[in-house]
Amino acid sequence: MAIVAEHLLADATAVNVALIALGLALGVPHGSLDHLLAANVLAVRAVTATVGYAALAAAAWAVLHWGGAVPLALMIVASIVHFGLGEVETMDIPFGTSMFARTAMLFTGAGALILPLARGGPGWDETLRTLSPTLADLFGSGTTRFVLIAIWAVSALVSAHRLVVERRWLVLVDVAAIGVVGSVVAPLVAFALWFGLWHGPRHIARLVEHELADGRRSSTTRQAWTATIRRAAPATLGAYATLAAVVGVVVGYGSSTGAVATAIVVLLALTTPHMIVVAAMDSAAHRRRIDTTINRPPRDSRVSVAG
Repeated sequence: MAIVAEHLLADATAVNVALIALGLALGVPHGSLDHLLAANVLAVRAVTATVGYAALAAAAWAVLHWGGAVPLALMIVASIVHFGLGEVETMDIPFGTSMFARTAMLFTGAGALILPLARGGPGWDETLRTLSPTLADLFGSGTTRFVLIAIWAVSALVSAHRLVVERRWLVLVDVAAIGVVGSVVAPLVAFALWFGLWHGPRHIARLVEHELADGRRSSTTRQAWTATIRRAAPATLGAYATLAAVVGVVVGYGSSTGAVATAIVVLLALTTPHMIVVAAMDSAAHRRRIDTTINRPPRDSRVSVAG
């Protein structure tokens, strides 16, 4: 993985290369149970859900590859929402929190993507221009960068105020860490570390919670972790092999910047069905919270990691 990263970022330091490789490698497994989640949502066999998942990802790749700036811009916005919602879920926001506060926390949680986008820098700017000159000009403008930084800063202040009032000190430290990483660390390194050390592991922890809630195979936290890791292993290995093959081909026949751009498009395409599955999982979790809050038995959400 580090060798591939070194080809992609020839001007990066050895430390940056290792951190980017580590972050991406740690982040890949968190989507490896999507096909099982989708199978339960749609009440179909796992193989059917897997084929549909792959077809949607392939269609997304085609649109992103040939569709120009608009689908790429929409996907960047969708990714910000997806990553931010992931942080909102792990913050365990109390039931009844206002939409304004939730929106602020969404943008706060997505700071490790918003702030690097606003900062730009060597490697990222060239890659974005390869993806789309229009987007490169948009994100390279001073106005856009100021707006992105202002959105995150205001959101972080709103979130921090609420967290202080509720004495959520660990979450407040988390918000500060996101801000520091997004503001100080090299942009691509910042996102890779957040993706691998924040977003991915926390999503896996949520899958473990679903495994425990399902209760068909796991009655303890240790059993749930073991079951989740074992069931995610095949898809994780497949994702590693696919990404390595795609990036390896581009590295061999194209420029390093083109390879980075290709890898980003592949990851964005895979994120498309992943966002849909996660949204279904979160919706089911919200229904369970509502049912618990009003003292009713939980409805059958049909969302679990059952195979």
